[in-house]
Amino acid sequence: MKTTLVTRIVLLSLFIVGLAASLGCGSNRGGVEIWLEGVSMGTMSMDGKPISGLPSQKTNLLLKVGARKIYVSSEGNKTVMRLLPSEAKIIIGPEGMSLEGVQPDQVEIKWETPETKK
Repeated sequence: MKTTLVTRIVLLSLFIVGLAASLGCGSNRGGVEIWLEGVSMGTMSMDGKPISGLPSQKTNLLLKVGARKIYVSSEGNKTVMRLLPSEAKIIIGPEGMSLEGVQPDQVEIKWETPETKK
């Protein structure tokens, strides 16, 4: 009887710890949607590779990366937005826009805007 009770307590504890860890991992994204509206895909690249093959040259991008803090700086003629804690960068310059430190599954192409999404 005691071993069954101890086993149940251990399993329940592991379940609670696993649940807390999974909720914690989702919250480290920051829960923020970063919308980049009216992006011209002809000037868009991700990790140095151009994005192509879309039915329209103008689209909206939704970034799903951690963004508790956003630092904006300028480097020469470029504006750099660094997102923390994910360390992703959005670099905007005369030659277009580039994303660094963003995985493909963290970028969604949207045809609607945040206002029409509601």
